[in-house]
Amino acid sequence: MSTGVEGAGTALVQTAVATDYSRVTQVGGNYEENHYRYVRGWEYLRGVGVDAAELDLAEHAFVDRAGPGGNGQAAQAISRLTRPHGRSHTLVLCGEAGTGRRTTALHVLLKAGVPKERIRWLVLDWDQPRIEQIPHLKGHGFVLDLTGYRGLDEDFYTGLGDYQKGAEAAGAFLIVLADSGCWNPRALATVPMMPLVRPSAKQIAAAHLHHRASDRVDWLTSPPLDTLLTEDSQVAEAARLAALIAQDEEDDKEAIKQQFTDWRKHLEDWFAKHSGDGDLRERALLVAAALLENTPADIVLEAADRLFGEVGGVLPPGGALAGRDLQARLNAIKARTVGGENISLDAERHGLPEAVLKYVWQQRPQLRRGLLEWASQISAPNGIAVRHLRRIADCLVQLSLLPGGSMVQSVACAWIETGRVAHRQLAIGILETMALHPDTGVGARRLLYHWAQQKTTSKELASAVAEICAGRLGQKYPRVALTRLRVLASRSDGLAREAVADAVRTLADTPEQRILVLSEIIQWAESAGSTTRKAGAGTFLALTDITSDTLLPLPTAQEPTDDAADTLVGQLFVRGWRAALVEPSTAADAHVHLAAWLDSPELSDELVVPMAAAVLRAHLHEVRAAELLVGSPSVSDLGRMRRKRLLGQLIDEQSPAASTSDVGGDAYPRPA
Repeated sequence: MSTGVEGAGTALVQTAVATDYSRVTQVGGNYEENHYRYVRGWEYLRGVGVDAAELDLAEHAFVDRAGPGGNGQAAQAISRLTRPHGRSHTLVLCGEAGTGRRTTALHVLLKAGVPKERIRWLVLDWDQPRIEQIPHLKGHGFVLDLTGYRGLDEDFYTGLGDYQKGAEAAGAFLIVLADSGCWNPRALATVPMMPLVRPSAKQIAAAHLHHRASDRVDWLTSPPLDTLLTEDSQVAEAARLAALIAQDEEDDKEAIKQQFTDWRKHLEDWFAKHSGDGDLRERALLVAAALLENTPADIVLEAADRLFGEVGGVLPPGGALAGRDLQARLNAIKARTVGGENISLDAERHGLPEAVLKYVWQQRPQLRRGLLEWASQISAPNGIAVRHLRRIADCLVQLSLLPGGSMVQSVACAWIETGRVAHRQLAIGILETMALHPDTGVGARRLLYHWAQQKTTSKELASAVAEICAGRLGQKYPRVALTRLRVLASRSDGLAREAVADAVRTLADTPEQRILVLSEIIQWAESAGSTTRKAGAGTFLALTDITSDTLLPLPTAQEPTDDAADTLVGQLFVRGWRAALVEPSTAADAHVHLAAWLDSPELSDELVVPMAAAVLRAHLHEVRAAELLVGSPSVSDLGRMRRKRLLGQLIDEQSPAASTSDVGGDAYPRPA
């Protein structure tokens, strides 16, 4: 067995490779009592690095509020991790949102001696927290944010004690962020828990400015900024105000106030001034410029005219020659051109685009459905703003966080159900963005699971779930995506079978997660449950379909050489073929697919023949296996030659090649 750490950029993954299909598990304490599942190396949660600016503030501008005992809260936590006796390598910081848990965790890890480059946020690619998926790499500090999780099971609490032993042995640290709603260990957890109380927002803002722009600290107590922070202000608000002051290049305190308050006074005055019938086109232009920030002028102007028509406006005769010139219209909405002919509100007033959309959404509730309809039309296939779909989806997700924002999700779902192409693309973009958003992600991912499972789900909606899982969601949370694909694949109605096949092929085509995807699908195929086993075998065969447009999930000659990973992929394929041959519902198709591999010139002899030998050795007594080895009269010369070589290898059971291929020991060279 070999273990190691692989990193790319800020990402870090703990890996383990074992021979003969063995699995690796991290176990501490009483194995039977804690019910640990075996975990393979690639199943550990992925860690991502922390932004350098955020680490800098945590190190040099931290405000440590006194805890119940009079000492600083962070100071007490640091002592827990560094004292010579009774040291803990695991710590829970418990507090409500806005108490600065994230910054406190970074500060504590830094003061505990963890190098900045070894501090990692754990990406929660799971549906239920599992201790055995948390890595403890030597010299690293991990932050696990469990905010929003409800009802942690007993194994998680008891497992923390065992994790603590492994972390201590590796010289690693874990800080768990929790709130009172999720953290209730009773007597099950032995790791220390530190309650956090929100520090003063004014003190935080002052500390940040002392570090970033010390000559402007007095701005916090000078009009018009002196009333912006109160005792009830959140930590994030304090940090945001300090950042606005530090970044200001115009010495314009009034502009900072306007931006901090979402330009509300500016927008109130603007809409009051432009309230006549003749101002309706400029209002439409303002909204279009906000939605399509930094987009070419012709697209923004066309989108504005579409919105104008959506609310009943009638364009004057003369088309593009009618009305005022571009510059006059930009002056009216306080925008300017950047980068050539792109229209920008943000260049003149930073943060104004988002503020405009928020203001219109809140002040014009009767416009909401029409606004969504308009956004869908301009971003539809062949629409004028189709290339800006991501920007539009991001803006609409921000609106979903506001009062009345539930309409965004419900309208998106309805659009998918109707099957109209004009609506579907944006609807999927919205739901995908919601599934990845820190505020809406947990709920949106839960909704995707519900749709995948629900009997009344339409084919359109089931296919949309598969498409979302194959996109950005599957890149960031591959296990979460695969769980939903498994549920879809297990449906007795076969509603989204083709969509699931396309999705898993897309996910497996990414080299960094190929092993994870294959291993999960093969786990399904080897499941004790008949429904999951059938779904897994069928999904595996979708990956082996040589006739699909998507490449097979095999290492290519262009990818970096990794013999251990290539060997493991080969072993996983052998297990998948065997599972598909054993499953009655897929056995016939499995023989057909394997025969296609033997006939394919796209795959090398060195790949196909040893793999087929390892697969067929336990199935030689079957009629279909004999038919596969003999082949049909239409078999190509290549297929006939491979079958002859394969049959000879199977007969010669005592040869080294045969004995090693039986346990998947062949290296399975890359396709030619």
